[in-house]
Amino acid sequence: MSEAMRQVRDTLGDDAIIVSSREETSGWVKITAAVEQLGAPLEKEDSFDADTNIEIITDMLLKHRVPASVSDKIISISMTLAERDPKKLLASALKKAFSFTENTFQKPLVLVGPPGAGKTLMTAKLAARAVMDGEKPVVITTDIARAGGIEQLSAFLNILSVPLLQAEDAKELKIVLGKTAKNASIIIDTGGLNPFDPQEMKFLAKLLAVTEADPTLVLPAGIDAEESAEMAMTFAVLGVKKLMPTRLDFARRLGGLLSAADRAELSFTEASHTPQVANGILKLTPESFAQLLIPHTPKKK
Repeated sequence: MSEAMRQVRDTLGDDAIIVSSREETSGWVKITAAVEQLGAPLEKEDSFDADTNIEIITDMLLKHRVPASVSDKIISISMTLAERDPKKLLASALKKAFSFTENTFQKPLVLVGPPGAGKTLMTAKLAARAVMDGEKPVVITTDIARAGGIEQLSAFLNILSVPLLQAEDAKELKIVLGKTAKNASIIIDTGGLNPFDPQEMKFLAKLLAVTEADPTLVLPAGIDAEESAEMAMTFAVLGVKKLMPTRLDFARRLGGLLSAADRAELSFTEASHTPQVANGILKLTPESFAQLLIPHTPKKK
């Protein structure tokens, strides 16, 4: 405990306020500390003081199993902000700690990720949105080997009157892309690959090399934080820059997503938060992510 207190003083200075402290059964010590800041007077009933906000955010990060290194970053940033509403404070901290971007389709969008991540359903959702926006998307799949993969995606696309093009390998993908219109919105669904298998990663590298694409990692929420980070870092080596979470409708712990984005330096983009294909995409922003992390703001005591 004394060592932990020393680290708090070294990090935050002698004016640091110890909000709470306790010894965990694992032997670790948890200390919540803050630096008092001057701010506007409370005006709303759901506003809290700075110390309470930090404790709310700290408890939330623990609940979502966010790794200590990521939690420390978010908490440290939160301590420098004057926002008095905890959810708004978290959103402001997420905006500074992570990157958020949009899909522009200036390049072919290639969805990559481990097996069962939800790439095929996300492909259908993106195609459905494009059709509803008056576009004619080009959808290509390289998920040839998986049983039922083509049939599943075809069933979705037939309703939209969008043909499904197929490419078994990088050579065929290059040929198919060569026949598409230059300004078309291209969505490429790839088969699930083991990120820790060098041969499968080599296969993916060849696919990406012929597309000049915008590779995006589709990663389900609820996975162990360290596993998520290691998978994300492996895909990032191949040029993946964006993270597209899935299963937000039933995952209860989102620490894996924050860990993956932080360790692999990926930008959050859009997400799947419902099994419905139509209107099934959530635009991720600091505000919408904060809402996912703190769906209900605690009441003032």
